[in-house]
Amino acid sequence: MLASSAPARGKGAFFPDEVPKQSRPRTAGITHVLDRLQAVDEGELAYLAPYIDIVKVAWGMPLLLTRDRVRQRIRKYHDHGIEVSTGGTLLEYAVSQDRVNQMIDEARELGFDLIEVSSGVLDLSSQQIERLTEAVRRRGLEFFIEVGKKDPQRQLSLKETSSQVAFARGLGPRGVILEGADTGRGVGIFDVNGQIKWDWVRSILSEHPLEALLFEAPMETQQMQLLHELGADVNLGNIPLPTVSSLASQRLGLRGETFGKIRHVRNVRGPPAAKFLYFLLETHHGLDQTQLAHMSRLPRRTVQSALESLRRQGLVQEAISLNDSRRREYRLV
Repeated sequence: MLASSAPARGKGAFFPDEVPKQSRPRTAGITHVLDRLQAVDEGELAYLAPYIDIVKVAWGMPLLLTRDRVRQRIRKYHDHGIEVSTGGTLLEYAVSQDRVNQMIDEARELGFDLIEVSSGVLDLSSQQIERLTEAVRRRGLEFFIEVGKKDPQRQLSLKETSSQVAFARGLGPRGVILEGADTGRGVGIFDVNGQIKWDWVRSILSEHPLEALLFEAPMETQQMQLLHELGADVNLGNIPLPTVSSLASQRLGLRGETFGKIRHVRNVRGPPAAKFLYFLLETHHGLDQTQLAHMSRLPRRTVQSALESLRRQGLVQEAISLNDSRRREYRLV
């Protein structure tokens, strides 16, 4: 006997009549797309737009077009509610030409919403980065700060990366971008094969909140792994336009690799350490304090304080280990 074709009671249609309205700018689950000046089909952009937050016109590519062409391209994205950012290389080029103020003024006039501030090519000091962000702020524009180097032979250490993230956050950007380049290989949190260096990710997240960071992840496998481990609300950048629908499906758990595995992070208050321990417990389930200290690389006292914060919020509970009754371990409520 065939199943009834009538819709299930109280559940509505299986296929949606319209895409849910998106509130922008989003503070989590940001999809930051890289525009390489490829052809943009209006029909395709119309149905992808709800899943795109920001488009970055790559590197110095705006200089390959006339001013009118740049303005038209930005307007096309604006018509669909998408913000547009410059690439960090464009500002670095302006620094090298001593034309920073002119570049920012003209970017604003052309319609750019955000300026990316980076030192991926040039070696800019903290004072120079601060002056650049202030120049952007004076003109009423928001900005991202990107941390990392593009050259695989000139990479920052983990300590330098975390320190620069802390400095960047103090300047009040929309977010801090972790450099991943357009290849996703041998740069930042990725090794030469494009594999994620999870010890780096966990160390950075032990000091900085997930929502403050945007991970450049050009490969679909990288996107999938970051979503699987960090949740649907992780901010991802350098996304090629043709893979936006794939990423949206991954965020919703609508692909075989992520079906039933993608979680939406609960509202965890408190310091980054508390949020990081919550992530570890969500990933590994029951862990004791020694294991948490080892995995997070946090001091034992910091682990104890973070666990107490999570307990007060009703997010974790202490229980006897199922494998060893002498151990006390922590699990999510």
